[in-house]
Amino acid sequence: MYVSFLAGCFRSIRFGLEEAHGKGQALQFNWLFEKGAFILHPDETFSVDFNKVEGVVESLSREILTIQAKGDKGAAKTLLQKYCKMTQPLKVALEKLEIIQVPVDIAPEFPIIDQILNGSR
Repeated sequence: MYVSFLAGCFRSIRFGLEEAHGKGQALQFNWLFEKGAFILHPDETFSVDFNKVEGVVESLSREILTIQAKGDKGAAKTLLQKYCKMTQPLKVALEKLEIIQVPVDIAPEFPIIDQILNGSR
């Protein structure tokens, strides 16, 4: 589950940090990376520390829920400023995806619909 989540972080962040999903994923990735749940190895591959990840996810959930419960806008702003940014580990991952030309997302094509909409059959 957490390995898929790690890969999903990179996918969502590729849409940009100005998008809500990208920003949220950056926050989660950077928190988990900082706390040692995600590891960047010298060969520029990533892994999940399964001994740490569950506790680190719980700590992030607790942090966010506490900020929400208190309505602490200052703490929310601080959290976003610290973690919703393009860090070096994220740059490494995203650059590798660009080098091997992994598409940002699928681009479905519907030729029959295109024919109908364009009036040709």
